[in-house]
Amino acid sequence: MAGGLCAFWLHDRLHWILGFSAGAVIGVAFFDLLPEAIDFAARTHAAHSVVSWSALGFLCYLVLDRALKFHGPEDRGKLGASILCIHSFLDGTAIGLAFQASHAVGIVVAVAVVTHDFSDGVNTMSIVSRNRTERGPALRWLVADAVAPVAGIIATLFFGLPPDAIGICLAIFAGFFLYIGASDLIPESFHAHPKFVTTAMTVVGAALIYLAMSLAARAATVAGVDLADTVKLGASTLVLNGAGKREKFVFDVYVAGLYLQTHEADAAQVLGDAGPKRITMTLLRNLSAEQLSDALREGIGQNSTPAEVVALQPQVDALIAIMTAIGTAHKGDVITIDFLTDGSTVVGIGGEARGKPIPGAAFQHALLAVWLGQKPVQADLKEALLGR
Repeated sequence: MAGGLCAFWLHDRLHWILGFSAGAVIGVAFFDLLPEAIDFAARTHAAHSVVSWSALGFLCYLVLDRALKFHGPEDRGKLGASILCIHSFLDGTAIGLAFQASHAVGIVVAVAVVTHDFSDGVNTMSIVSRNRTERGPALRWLVADAVAPVAGIIATLFFGLPPDAIGICLAIFAGFFLYIGASDLIPESFHAHPKFVTTAMTVVGAALIYLAMSLAARAATVAGVDLADTVKLGASTLVLNGAGKREKFVFDVYVAGLYLQTHEADAAQVLGDAGPKRITMTLLRNLSAEQLSDALREGIGQNSTPAEVVALQPQVDALIAIMTAIGTAHKGDVITIDFLTDGSTVVGIGGEARGKPIPGAAFQHALLAVWLGQKPVQADLKEALLGR
């Protein structure tokens, strides 16, 4: 809506906005969507395969754009505006699927789509105005173009995709964005005002997206605690899936981080995955060995049947022994719990493993369920660890 109205009022400065939009949209494709797509699909698709899906998205959007191109002067305005509405619906679908990946990806894609849709509004008004459409019908087309992305977002509320499929969708949408930026926004902005400032605005748009992505990739910060974006666990590189703060009554207890091989927003999938995982707990206050042990033992009990608790008692005793040996953990200490592929669990503090590995995949499941089970230690912390 804003773009279409600006087409009426700020015609002399639109080339700046279009140039910036071009750089931002291309920047999102290269610096956010493609890396995220490769990350999400890493378990089932090689990087070159993901990039090929992006190329397919580029070509499909090209074919769609060319196939729907309007011909002849009579209905050019209506058909052109219809094409933009279809494009905007796909933009909304991209936002919805990006939010299925994670809030962070969703927000970045939403910003890119809003930036792009501003220029869509400009183009809608330009098309209908060139064809002498009256202002009333022109504004109705503009409203349709503005509603289309919302409809696309709503459509994604009725279906979900597994992480590898989300990765492929992000790759395809990266191809869409590359086509939109390279074949639509850049030529349109430069045609409107073929000056150096237009090119400079495109470079600035891409550079700002790169800067934002670079800063975001360094670390996540929760309650003043910086969590690394990736960690090494044996031969595996794990990515930060989500992080949140554990609170009890009015006290801050620790900041927890969940590291997985690929992003996953489904707790059942995380609990059922035999791959390597890590939970980190950065303490926000001093905790005794008894406090640590009681919290973990209570969490295991709440998410296990009485028979399971009895069967897991040797492993629980081993965990309590490790916590007792650690003694009092101080504010700022980082406790790690590593879930290894051989079914064993390793507890560490300050980067140093403590005690012997605790065997048993069932124990891994029960311990991870403390945060991700049906009765998690804190509901909003579970959501945060799942990146929701």
